[in-house]
Amino acid sequence: MKRNLMILAAALFGLGLTGAPTSAQQFTFEYYAVLSPQDTYNSRGQPLNDVCGIVQQDRANVHKFGKRDSADTVDLFFTTPERRAMITGRCEYDPSYHTVERIRTQFIGYVRVLVFGSGNTVTRVQIFEAAG
Repeated sequence: MKRNLMILAAALFGLGLTGAPTSAQQFTFEYYAVLSPQDTYNSRGQPLNDVCGIVQQDRANVHKFGKRDSADTVDLFFTTPERRAMITGRCEYDPSYHTVERIRTQFIGYVRVLVFGSGNTVTRVQIFEAAG
């Protein structure tokens, strides 16, 4: 019985408080970017209507099209369409500051992007205003 309790305790400890393995959302890397009006339209010229899509297009502009804003840094991960697609639906940001309308009408400024994941999987993308 004592052995079973020890195994159960070890298993629960490994899950952490979230119920997911503690290694599932490790900080992976960060990069800096400017979210600008050019990032608010997809590769076919259609307007993007969500911040996650704009961040994804920013990475496509950097890696695929060579259309970097002056302060965009190059990350080594979002180099393929499949990897950039992992951004979709995983963004966390301040919705009162990072809005599509604000990005489309002006340079929103310098942002710091933190990417969390495990292996080659992105689980979360956090966007913060940054000084630059």
